[in-house]
This record gives sequence, C-alpha cells and structure tokens, in this order.
Amino acid sequence: MFNPEHPKLSRNTLPIRDPEIISFVKKTDNNNFLFHALQNLELKDKFLNEYFSWLQTSKLNTLKGLEKFKNLSYVHGTSQAFDAFYAENSNRRFRCFKGDFFYHKISWRNNYNYTFIDEEKLQPNDAVVISLPFSDNGYIHPDTDDVIETCNKLEIPVLIDLAYYNMARGIDFNLDEPCISVLAFSLSKGFYSLDRLRIGMRCKKEFNDDPIDFFNSCDMFNKAGAAMGLEIIKNFSPDHNQNKFYEKQKDVCSKFKFERSNCVFFGLGDKSYSKFNRGSHWNRVCISNFLVDN
Repeated sequence: MFNPEHPKLSRNTLPIRDPEIISFVKKTDNNNFLFHALQNLELKDKFLNEYFSWLQTSKLNTLKGLEKFKNLSYVHGTSQAFDAFYAENSNRRFRCFKGDFFYHKISWRNNYNYTFIDEEKLQPNDAVVISLPFSDNGYIHPDTDDVIETCNKLEIPVLIDLAYYNMARGIDFNLDEPCISVLAFSLSKGFYSLDRLRIGMRCKKEFNDDPIDFFNSCDMFNKAGAAMGLEIIKNFSPDHNQNKFYEKQKDVCSKFKFERSNCVFFGLGDKSYSKFNRGSHWNRVCISNFLVDN
C-alpha cells in the first residue's frame, strides 16, 4: 500500500468517520431533542461540569493541576477561546511554534504582531499559544517545557490548546504553572459530525468577565452543541478513539511506513511525504480515512 500520493491521505485533520458515533448522533437527535435543549436553563452548567470531570477520567493521559482552572465557559470550538485570548493580549506580540494550528497565523498576519517561537527568543511583552498534543506531531513539542519555564520567568501569558487531547495517549503534563492562564478543549476532532456543532470549553484560573463570560451568563450559547456534547460524554470514554482505533493505526502506519503518532489519526512520514509538511520538521499525515471501512 506504500504510496505517498494516495488520495485518501490528508494534510488536513479530519475526524474519524466512526459508524458508532454516527449512529449514536442519529439516534439521539429525535423526540424534540433540540426543542428540549433550547428550554433547558441548567444545560450550560451541567455540560461544563460534566465535561470537566469527564476529561479527568482518562486512563491514557494525565493533566496535573487541571483542577486549578475552575472558571469554565462554553465556547464555540477552541477558536472562540483563541479570539478572546488575542483580544485580551492585543498589545503583546503573539508567539507559537511553526507547524501549530494555521488559524493563529491567519488571525495574526493582518491584525497583530507575531513571530514564531522557533525564530526568536521570547520577550516579556509576548503572549504564547501552544497546542497539547502538539498539532504537528500529535505528542508534546520537545521545546514545550523550556518555553513554559521562560514564560514563568518573564510573566508571559500562555494559552494551552487541548483540541486533540481525547485523540491521544501518553500525554502527561503539568498545567499548574503560573504562566498558563487559559485552557481550550473541544469535542470536534474526537467525535465525527460534532465539529459542525462547535462544542468547546474554556478553562481559566480567574474570572475576568469578557464577552465569552457575558454571553454565558445570559444563557446565550450553542445549546444544541452543549446538549449533544453532554450525551456524548455520558456514553463514551475520553479514551474512546484510542481504545477503538489503536491497533488499526498501527496497521496503517506500518503499510505506509509511518512513525506512529501519539494521536491515533496521525502518522509521521519521512522525506517522501514532504508535501504534507506544515512548516516544522515533521511531515504529519492524517490517516482518518483508513481507520474505518468505507
């Protein structure tokens, strides 16, 4: 099967088209599901509290210090949390690693000052975004600990993007660092079709009453997304994808001569996969299309 040009290999990150999830979403979306969600005044707090607890039940990953981030808000995917972080730190220079989520560069290039961490040392007036697992290798960027240490010394605010967390294994990370001020989680990549519902959670150490908190306090948020997200976390483990597709990932990576990523829907290719390169030294390839029988 070894073929770097195979059309089912993807440079973009695609959720796994899991028939079990598709069937569950179809079954759940009946009996006036949306109507009941819209009328539920307790939905937001119930979703956020259960999502927060659910994340801590993973048997494959550990986030030390997560309990310190008790100010929870519903966000329309991690991107809304990013936008709020940009606005809060608009007077700073933004930094991320090469190969991180392209949304940052798109957002910064016309509106903000930014420089990749790889290109210049961190300075006191910076603000940093780091994905965990790292977007371009599915594990932890090897320079993450050094960056966090520097950010602590220089009092640089850091947002940790955990959108791929429930696709990973072997993530053991300490969030209890002074510089880390914001965490962003999402169900989009882990559960097929939920990406269109924009289901996310922002976790902060301190409440600062920004536009996200304002809309949350007014019960103005995506109730359809929260309701479906609540059903997903009630019925599936945060380790669902790893438990179900781990062996299949191993098989696919072997056939394509990939190094296995800690994220189950990625393989890491050699130089023959350079067309998948996203700016770092990894050639990350999304293999979601091979993990289920179409």
